[in-house]
Amino acid sequence: MGNDKALVTRGAMERVLARAAELSSLGGDAADSDSMSEAQLIELGKEVGLSPEHLRQALAEERARGEPAPEASGALAGLFGGHSVTAQRVVRGRPDDVMAALDRWMQQEEWFRVLRQQPERRVWEPRRDFLGGLRRAFGGRSMALHSSTCVAATVATVDADRSLVALVADMSGARHAAMGQVTAATLIGAAASAALTVLGFITIVAVAPVTILAVASIYGARRGLAGSLQRAGVALEAVLDRLEQRGAAGRPPSLLQIIDSALPRLR
Repeated sequence: MGNDKALVTRGAMERVLARAAELSSLGGDAADSDSMSEAQLIELGKEVGLSPEHLRQALAEERARGEPAPEASGALAGLFGGHSVTAQRVVRGRPDDVMAALDRWMQQEEWFRVLRQQPERRVWEPRRDFLGGLRRAFGGRSMALHSSTCVAATVATVDADRSLVALVADMSGARHAAMGQVTAATLIGAAASAALTVLGFITIVAVAPVTILAVASIYGARRGLAGSLQRAGVALEAVLDRLEQRGAAGRPPSLLQIIDSALPRLR
């Protein structure tokens, strides 16, 4: 169960009540202080006709939300926008069991390894070793999440039988790679334009290479990054699908997993 004594700030209260109202309208089914307990907030919501079930889910979403991420800014944000992909879902199970199943899937099927670990939050990064490369090449399915820098998961209690899972894939590495492609193409175009200028070509002809290459590379890089973000979003939803099914976590280990587990003993 959730922590009924946990305090909820005014901003969180507003978000929770708004989200609970949204859930109530979809499902068919203000305090003067700066904070109150979750139990008090649920009672307040019931007084205005909000379902306790929806309030608990909204509270779980607020706990999974954590501190707001800083807004993207600078040249990268201007050219390519944000660099994270999110997905969340309410699944059956207690947080510890859900996190354990999610961790097994991320390590055994997505071929990630744990980067940071906390009670309600875990962060994985793609394996970049030799076996990781083999898995991506011969795994038999798309490994879209391997283009991410890391994937973070937060699991929060909704009620005794359900937990909310929030996944975030950090695609900043792919965004920096896209910017690198634009920079390289622009430099090549600038060199070509400089050469044409030295050769005495008129200005409109001389600046054509840098202009065309810069615009074309930006367009191509933005399309490529958008595709990577979309594929990562689909992959996160697929992880949540597998988490709901849970059966895949108990499948026999693959040959690569057997080899990987044996390597430490062979050293």
